[in-house]
Amino acid sequence: MLAGFVDGRGRAYDIGFRTLRFSLVDEDGLLNTLPDESIAAQAMATVAMDLLEPRAMPFLIPTQAELLGTPRRIIIIAAKGLRRSKPFTFFRVALNLHPDAVRHFFVAQGGREYVVVEKADIVSSTRPRNRLEIEMRGPAPGKPSETARYRIRIEPGSVGEEALQALG
Repeated sequence: MLAGFVDGRGRAYDIGFRTLRFSLVDEDGLLNTLPDESIAAQAMATVAMDLLEPRAMPFLIPTQAELLGTPRRIIIIAAKGLRRSKPFTFFRVALNLHPDAVRHFFVAQGGREYVVVEKADIVSSTRPRNRLEIEMRGPAPGKPSETARYRIRIEPGSVGEEALQALG
């Protein structure tokens, strides 16, 4: 599991705003697929994410997002043009950057949040009411060498199921 930010030109950053050496999307906002990867499911949904351990807390507040499913991964990218106010990110994390830089990244440059989930990350999935919940493991915020449990909630659940089924 990888969570972070993507700028308006598609460059990816991890949750601590460290630059990663790949582009998640192109300049038009379309997913840069990996070799031999194709999009099998794509739709808009409301997505939220909780950190479950070491103590339960909201990690991504409910956000309109594009959900893409491929045989290799599920990609969640916050929708373009969402209204933003301080602290400007929908992740519930402290960013060690000047507030004007954070505002510029999200407001002027069109930065967005993303989460990438691979099949090996998923522990379980359930379908309470009209949503899909996926429990998974990923790096602990601020401690990438440690593992933590997370839960992603996707509404409507049918959109989440399509992306999950794309993983095979």
